[in-house]
Formats: sequence, C-alpha cells, structure tokens
Amino acid sequence: MTVEQNIAYVPELLNKKNKEKTKKVVSKWMEIVGLSKELRQRYPAELSGGQQQRVGIARALAASPEILLMDEPFGAVDEITRGQLQQEIKRIHRQTGITILFVTHDIAEALKLGTKVLVMDQGSLQQYDTPDKILGQPATDFVKRLVEKERGIFN
Repeated sequence: MTVEQNIAYVPELLNKKNKEKTKKVVSKWMEIVGLSKELRQRYPAELSGGQQQRVGIARALAASPEILLMDEPFGAVDEITRGQLQQEIKRIHRQTGITILFVTHDIAEALKLGTKVLVMDQGSLQQYDTPDKILGQPATDFVKRLVEKERGIFN
C-alpha cells in the first residue's frame, strides 16, 4: 500500500461513502506528523526509517483516538532519528491533546517524553509520578538505581 493508502485505511472503514473526508484526514495527519504531500503515492520501502515511523503514527492517529498506545515505537531507528521522533511525539501531543501511553524500557526516554511516568519492576508498580519527582524523590531502591544509572552514577 502507498503512504496515502496506509494512512487512509481506518478512515476509509469509518467513512465508506465520503472519500473527500478521508482525503482531508490523510492530508491533516501527514502535515501534523511532518510528511510532505509528495510522499502520498510512495511505498514504505521507498521511505527512510523515520518516514516509515511517521506513516505508522499518522495511520494510528487518523482514526482520531482518545488514547494512543505506543509500545517501543522507536526501537528500530537510529539515535538521531529517535531523538527527532521523540520531539515530534511531544509536539503532536501538545498540538492535538491526544493522550499517549508510551511503553519503553528506556528510562531516559520515559523521563523525556512523559508528563507522568509509571516505573515497574517484574510486574510490580514501583512509582507513578512526574519525571521531576522520580528524579528527585525516588520511591524505592529500584527507582533510585534507575535514576542513578540514568545520571551515570554507579555504585
């Protein structure tokens, strides 16, 4: 499927008889995630890793969900692209107000992206708080070790 077909997949299911509305939805989300309109008829294999991730994000958002679940969404991209996509996710959240539940094993990423962060260890809740409180007031030894590791402090 082309970029346009990928992003339009769910809106077409929701708006079967309104192709113009679907085209507007595709245009809106391509713009929001930073994909140029010249990419509409391209195929994923013709895109960079970052562009492919943006297509996936646009496809997920095109149904206008109240909550978006992102499970390790940047694991397959290089560090530079990862940083760019993290900034894009923060901007999209600010711009749209959509709640994003972001699952990651990278505490730095969680602290960078989260307004609230839930830290778990082997399925057990360790702390649920703002990034500042997690950094400044770790609730458990496990969280303290994560914070120290993030800061480069090794005991």
